[in-house]
Amino acid sequence: MTTDLTELQRFMREQLGSQKIRGIIGWEAGSNRLRARPAILRTAEEVDKAIFSPACSMSLVRLLIEDKRYPMDGEEDRRPIGIMLRGCDDKGVIELLKEYQTKRGDLVLLGVDCRGVVDWNKARKLMRGGVIGREDLDIGKLKWENARIVLVRATGEEIELKSSDIMLDKCLSCEGHTPRLFDFISGAEDKDRPESPDMKQIIELERRQPEERWEFWSEEFSKCIRCYACRNICTYCYCEECAIDPRTLAISDKSVAKDKANRPQWTGQDSTPPSNTFYLMSRAYHGAGRCTSCEECDRACPMGISLRLLNRKVRKDAKELFDYEAGKNHDDKPLFSDSCEKDPGDFIW
Repeated sequence: MTTDLTELQRFMREQLGSQKIRGIIGWEAGSNRLRARPAILRTAEEVDKAIFSPACSMSLVRLLIEDKRYPMDGEEDRRPIGIMLRGCDDKGVIELLKEYQTKRGDLVLLGVDCRGVVDWNKARKLMRGGVIGREDLDIGKLKWENARIVLVRATGEEIELKSSDIMLDKCLSCEGHTPRLFDFISGAEDKDRPESPDMKQIIELERRQPEERWEFWSEEFSKCIRCYACRNICTYCYCEECAIDPRTLAISDKSVAKDKANRPQWTGQDSTPPSNTFYLMSRAYHGAGRCTSCEECDRACPMGISLRLLNRKVRKDAKELFDYEAGKNHDDKPLFSDSCEKDPGDFIW
C-alpha cells in the first residue's frame, strides 16, 4: 500500500493549524515532473503544494542539521518541527538522536510508504534514448504501481519503467519501505524487512586481488574534484569545523592570520590522487558505525564516484567486527562510545 497523499495532507493541516509545530519539512514539485525539491511548509494553506511521488529522491534528514545550525524561525521558537520520512531516512534520524544532535520531543515524524525513487542520471539516459520525451517533463506524471515506477506520458499513455533503468541503486535493494520511527504514518507499516543488507557487490570486490582493488579505488578517487557535495549532504557530518576541510577552520572577528595558519591541516584542498584518497578514506572511516547507507553522498556526487560501495564496505566491517548496524535500534549506544569483552582487540597486542 502506497502513501495516501490526501490523508497525509490532512494530518499536516491539523498540525500546522493547531500551531503545535513551527513547520514541516517536506517535498514540493521541482523544475520538472521527474524532480522534487525540499519545501518548508509553515501554514496550513501551504500544505497543498506538498507532494510525495517517485520524484522525491532527496533525503530530508540533512535539513534537521541545517535547522539546528540556522533556525528557520529564530532560536526563540522552541516548538517541534515536522519532517516526512521514508524507510531509508529514519536511520539517519535515529543516529542524530543517539549523538544528541536533536531530541525526540523536538520532532514530529510523518512516515510515508516509498517504493523507489528516480535516479536523475538514469532518467537522462532514458531521455537520450527517447523513452522519456521533453513534453513528459512538463506535463507528464510519475506514480507507483505494483512496486514499479509508471510514467504517465503527456499523451496519456502509461509506460512501466524497468526498476534498474530508473531507480536509485539503493532502491533496488530496499531495506524497508516505511520508517520504524514515526508519529503518523500514511499507508501500512512495512514489517517484511530483509534481515541483512545486500552486500553482494562488496563481497565480489573483496574477492579481487589487492592490486585489482587498488586499481579500482585509485580510478574512483581520481575522479574527485573536492566539491564537498558528499560532506555537505551527509546526515552524520554535522561538525561546523571539519578536520578534513581547512576552509571551515573557525575564526572570529578577533582572529589574526597566524591563528588560522597555525591550525593543523590534515589534507589540502587540491584534487590530486593522494589528497583525494586521504579525504575520501578519512570520511569513510569517520562514518564507521554512523553511516546508515542513505547513499545521499552517492546521489549528490557530480562525478559518479562509487561512494556507496566504499561506505557499504565500512558498514559491513562494523557489522562483522562489532555486530553493530547504524540506525537499526534507537536503544543501542553509538559504536565507539561503548565496548565489551567480545570486541576484537588484536590490534592492541
